[in-house]
Amino acid sequence: MTAALESAEVTEATGRRSGYQITFTYGKTSPIATEYLPSGMLDPMNRVILVATLDGVSRVLADGPIKRHDITATRQPGQNRLTLTGEDITGYMDLIDFTGFPFPAMPPFARVALIVAKYAMYGVIPMVIPSPFSVVASPTDKIAQQQGSDFAYVSKLASDAGYVFYMKPGPEVGTNTAYWGPEVRVGTAQPALTLDFDQMSNLDEMSFSVDANVAELAFGFVKAGNFSVPVPAPPVGILKPPLAGRPVVPGKTRLLETERLSAPEVAGMILSGTAKGDPVLANGTIDLARYGQPLNARQLVGLRGAGRAHDGVWYVSSVTHSLTRGAWRQSFQLAREGLMPQKETVTP
Repeated sequence: MTAALESAEVTEATGRRSGYQITFTYGKTSPIATEYLPSGMLDPMNRVILVATLDGVSRVLADGPIKRHDITATRQPGQNRLTLTGEDITGYMDLIDFTGFPFPAMPPFARVALIVAKYAMYGVIPMVIPSPFSVVASPTDKIAQQQGSDFAYVSKLASDAGYVFYMKPGPEVGTNTAYWGPEVRVGTAQPALTLDFDQMSNLDEMSFSVDANVAELAFGFVKAGNFSVPVPAPPVGILKPPLAGRPVVPGKTRLLETERLSAPEVAGMILSGTAKGDPVLANGTIDLARYGQPLNARQLVGLRGAGRAHDGVWYVSSVTHSLTRGAWRQSFQLAREGLMPQKETVTP
């Protein structure tokens, strides 16, 4: 299979599950045609693990089920093409509808841990962060019941708590980390993306956009005696500090659904109910031979050389790996809440 590999593309982004597409070129006498396809080895729902190596360091880029395969047959010898399209391990969490499964006296994080534990056979390591406002209902009052598949229900619980849920392949081959917790935008930034710095440049070009429709002011109603008081949600959090010096003015408001929630649940939603997206985006492409290492999604990265309005620290919201024989490139999307940097310098 490695000898027949033509290209691979893997996308990892916030707000959606990761996916991959791998293309192979083969002939009619290849083991792909004579053995792997007839035996069902490449059928949908079989597991694929893709590992790439840069400067002697290996990294797991994709791990999950095949969801579709496409074959293009040609009359040119050795030019048949097989394309595998798949998702991360959460693809296995979306197979069965467990609606109605009870979780008596279990807060949301305990339900998530129990659900994720079912996928230990795929090397899933749970990383579940309890919400500071978790509520445990008495079984005599209410018993929580699952709605939908495991993936749909865990994602809903994350959304209700103002959290994120995603599956990250690695760090070892055959293992995966299931993260359920707050979106983290703190820590050490990755090596800077550099534009127009002569020999230090590792970018060819970048594009930037500002969309006021994405910037929104979220608010909810909190009971104070017999009155409902509107309370705006703060635009930042402990693990989500501001990255920009001048935030974009919100272009709309969003009402959080808090009427049927208890006071602790309302407090948790208010504190985490910030805008769903970032109004300022940046898109670009890098060649890892110049950058020196893969750019990681869901982490911070510095940017310099793009002008004072856009320099500074950004959050990497999306990364797409494009691999061909002897080449590894990445396209990426950066996001933050406004313009101007918080600090004038970034990590080189």
